[in-house]
Amino acid sequence: MSEAKVKKAKPDIRAITRLVPKSGNLVQGQSELPIDPQLAKEAAEIIAASQNHYGASEGDADLRKAVAEKIKRYNGIEVNVDAKPLEVMITNGGTGALIGIAQSYLNGKSALVFEPYYPYHRRILEEFGGKTEAFELDENLTFEKDALLARCRELKDRAQFPLKAIVVCTPANPSGKVMTQTELEAVAEVAKDLDLLVISDEVYEHYVTGENPHIPIATLSGMWDRTITVNSFSKSWNISGWRLGYAYGKGELIAPINNAANVIYVCPATPLQAALSRVLMADGDYYTKLRDKFDGKRRFFSEGIRELGFDIYDSGSAFYLWAKIPVQFDDAISFNEMLMAKAGVGMTPGSAFADSDDWDRYVRICVAREDTILKGSLEKLRGVLA
Repeated sequence: MSEAKVKKAKPDIRAITRLVPKSGNLVQGQSELPIDPQLAKEAAEIIAASQNHYGASEGDADLRKAVAEKIKRYNGIEVNVDAKPLEVMITNGGTGALIGIAQSYLNGKSALVFEPYYPYHRRILEEFGGKTEAFELDENLTFEKDALLARCRELKDRAQFPLKAIVVCTPANPSGKVMTQTELEAVAEVAKDLDLLVISDEVYEHYVTGENPHIPIATLSGMWDRTITVNSFSKSWNISGWRLGYAYGKGELIAPINNAANVIYVCPATPLQAALSRVLMADGDYYTKLRDKFDGKRRFFSEGIRELGFDIYDSGSAFYLWAKIPVQFDDAISFNEMLMAKAGVGMTPGSAFADSDDWDRYVRICVAREDTILKGSLEKLRGVLA
């Protein structure tokens, strides 16, 4: 009798975060930079004025208008804030949008994610009665369209959990990979051929630093009708605890998500939405300055750890580093445990983002930290690895 294969335990990102001191925490994917002072001021004034009551499930009207302006300016998409059914809604973070999508479209169905994948893309679906299937990228984080089509067709035709959607995350968590237009067109063609939804997670759009620009897949031919785009203010405004994000797309696609959000959340936080609406589009250079700041962090930390033997993937974006650990180490979990014990510095092992063993020698490093934290962490790593 053959032994069943033991399912490999995945690293728990939040548990690792709790084990490492803040001075060496490169683990959890959130920005730990200070809040924008004007945003903090607006929030304090609105809360003090007692604007703290229920709001509309689809979000604050002024923030929805500001988001529509942002989408037009940065994504080249005209969203009608007055459309019925809704084309844009404010959500309880990007996670709230994904939960609404899972509840509305994926109960008893499946969605395909590209591996290495963001764990919550899987966890959310499976908590709400769906299933995720991983499509593994090659070592250069690329794929062949024919292989994608064959895998999607196989999943689409099965009786249990038939494929309903493809999840596109670009720039990607964990790797930072920016999908090229050719890759996005391949996904779009597969989705159209098999009549699939596309869920486009674009949370990291403003961190693109390489030669490939951020291209919203909804802008490709025929994709507006089948794409739900999800985004968040958590990273770009350093307010992950505020739980504010948004979703947009064709009204017939967004309306069911709002129905689910109304039941699950009632509404996003009203005073925080009002505060953000006042500052979101006030500074036309905000996102340029954000990108340049993070590009500096990326370059500084990349150069430092490359000298220590890390092989860094050239992702084209700057919130995360995706790197293979030095050749003298075999496994990122034990490597990371050693770093936490000896240097007080923690990263996220690549196996947290994968089903296969192919990413066991990789780590994700979050550089959304103060420069003093990055410099101090690099010095501690040198003390152990140099």
